[in-house]
Amino acid sequence: MIRRRRVWTLDRILADTAQSCQGLKTFPVPLAERFPYNSFLLCRFVFRFCFDVVPLQLASATFEVPALDCPEELSVIRKGLSRVDGVGELHPDYLNRRLRIEFDADRLDPSRIARRIQEIGFSAQWLTSEAGGGAAASGLSAVRWTTLAGGALLLAAFGAYWLPGAAPAWSAGLAIFSALVAGSSVARAAWRAVRIGAIDMNALMTLAAVGAIATGDYFEAATAMFLFGVSLWLESFSLRRARNAVRSLVELTPLTAHRFEQGEARDVPAAELQPGDRVLVKPGERIPVDGRVESGASAVDQAPITGESVPAEKSPGDAVFAGTINGEGALEVLAERTGGQSTLAQIARLVDQAQQSRSPTERFVDRFARRYTPAVIALALLIAVFPPIVAQWDVSWATAYTPWQWLHRGLVLLVIACPCALVISTPVTIVCGLHFGARRGLLIKGGQYLEQAGRIDSIAFDKTGTVTSGELEVLRVIAAPDVEDDQVLRVAAALESRSEHPAAQALLSAARSRGLAWEEPAEVSALRGVGVEGRYDGQTYYVGSPRLFRERGLPGAPSDGQLPPELLAQWPADLPRDTPATFALVGSSERLLGGVLLVDRPRDGAAEAIADLKRLGVHPIVMLTGDRQTVARHVAAELHIDEVHAELLPADKVQAVRRLADEHPRLAMVGDGVNDAPALAAAAVGIAFGSHASDVALETADVVVMSPRLEKVGELLRLGRRCRRILAQNIALALTIKAAVLLLAVAGPEDLAKLWLAVAADVGASLLVISNGMRLVSGAAR
Repeated sequence: MIRRRRVWTLDRILADTAQSCQGLKTFPVPLAERFPYNSFLLCRFVFRFCFDVVPLQLASATFEVPALDCPEELSVIRKGLSRVDGVGELHPDYLNRRLRIEFDADRLDPSRIARRIQEIGFSAQWLTSEAGGGAAASGLSAVRWTTLAGGALLLAAFGAYWLPGAAPAWSAGLAIFSALVAGSSVARAAWRAVRIGAIDMNALMTLAAVGAIATGDYFEAATAMFLFGVSLWLESFSLRRARNAVRSLVELTPLTAHRFEQGEARDVPAAELQPGDRVLVKPGERIPVDGRVESGASAVDQAPITGESVPAEKSPGDAVFAGTINGEGALEVLAERTGGQSTLAQIARLVDQAQQSRSPTERFVDRFARRYTPAVIALALLIAVFPPIVAQWDVSWATAYTPWQWLHRGLVLLVIACPCALVISTPVTIVCGLHFGARRGLLIKGGQYLEQAGRIDSIAFDKTGTVTSGELEVLRVIAAPDVEDDQVLRVAAALESRSEHPAAQALLSAARSRGLAWEEPAEVSALRGVGVEGRYDGQTYYVGSPRLFRERGLPGAPSDGQLPPELLAQWPADLPRDTPATFALVGSSERLLGGVLLVDRPRDGAAEAIADLKRLGVHPIVMLTGDRQTVARHVAAELHIDEVHAELLPADKVQAVRRLADEHPRLAMVGDGVNDAPALAAAAVGIAFGSHASDVALETADVVVMSPRLEKVGELLRLGRRCRRILAQNIALALTIKAAVLLLAVAGPEDLAKLWLAVAADVGASLLVISNGMRLVSGAAR
């Protein structure tokens, strides 16, 4: 497996290098300039010929492996699969006991991989869908019963030891029998690892117990094996609790729905619903589909989607989401997205994908664990062998203990070589953080973004639809001399009739409120960031910002970005000249028809949200907009925003984010529209408001805020900081406990350097880090 992967990697490097060399040259060129390109192609040909390399077509499959809860099992599986040609990377999910494996689809199929895992000694099931089997409980039943039986025998051994007149052989025999029974499952797992030439924690524990029995420490061997079984049992129980908590999202959609058939509501499985079906949602029921209210009115609890505790009032025409809870009124809903296409299903799917991504801390811990275990094993061998050798020369510290005692200390070190507590601490914390965020309306697409959110120290906001409500209103229509207001609004509405931009919706709403009608325009094209152009009534018209008119040299184009003089002359006496409104000019290549003043007010709670971010130490807070300087500075002053960059085209906005990111590497960008997508990608963390965000922005963003409330950004930062704090606590706990037992094993008194103490410490460390990480599920971590 490793050899093939390296071959593929080298082949890919040669191909990329050749392509880069080709991209550097210009045609026509002399032969000498093509030499690097041709030489790399020749090297690649020879390389492929020698190693029989074929183009790599990687596929992936997910397997449920009930015994997979620690890197020790992963290392055994990796060792066993290394003999299978065509296997690529292994991606474990310890929390869900799943393993995603990349493989060459031309050489392998998932069923063959599953059979190989079973041959190694693990139960494995290929998951053809994300719905998993759940065989983990049965996989641990043997451990549970052998542990209970071993514990009972251990109690009997202690009773026989203290029983007056009992023979010592009885207590020793019972203790050995207890170790054998409690360690039977461990020994089988150890044999599974040794059989393929691997060494895992089971092998280390078995070796330590055998060594303890050989040195006459029967009770210690039995106690250690019993505690190790208890640790596996408790760890599985804790992980199952965490797993059940994070699976709660997919259980929110009801199993049954009331579909209208021939005018009558009939109960059908929710999975059978299709777009276009009409569904009755009774009071108190969960809504089974994404759709729009056809009739009825009610308050709907949208907390599963947006995290908002206050129910939202719904009436005909309003959108509703699957999994949300209807209030006291009955609703008739027209289904738009059903089953796996619903918003809730997409959230659950993205959370599941996010769980499988590996955060920077998780990758660091894995790298550390790969070095930690062999280092401690080497130290254990050194402690067991070196002091007895040195004792031959009467060195005082070496002669302080007998060779058997030094061997015993080495066995204790073997037990604490297991890095499970350290490794399991990170994925549990990350997954619990992702789940809590999803419950609060924060869809975080990976552990790396959750960690990065905890590092954010500066934020750039888009203005329209983010800092402001995005629901523009027509404040006033100002027509040029000899032009009617309705003519200005009719032309503007005609050209904007196909657009979803907030300004277009405001113009259309104002035109409809006046009862205006218009013909369908022809050859309409959006002018990105500045307006729209189209043919209407036989002429080419433009609707857009003063910048559009200035750049196109259109009649009435202002020189300073303000309204043209002929419109200023028509300015209403009751309207202040410094009104913070957006200007949309309307005109043709022959004359200026007029302008429309549009107002967009700050979101409710925006000022408080900005103040909260400043209390978190976020600085600077920047606003980016394509709007006029006057409007942008007025909004920034009202909300106490530190910096303003106005009159930006989409490309300018990306450049502004990149400049800010160079100065502040921990920058987040918050936006919602198509024009914001490139800027979201340019920041360390891109945050999109889900309820109004475009599909492009949702795909590009690293975090989606399902409720368009600015205070959610501060909540995201707090969650990220809590997650990073718990990660640090868990790593410190695991390492401190391991280091303390290691010191006791190497230099501590003989009565404390015990196997059972090492196992108990490992149990305690695992339970501590799991419990600490699970505090994020309930939001208890502050």
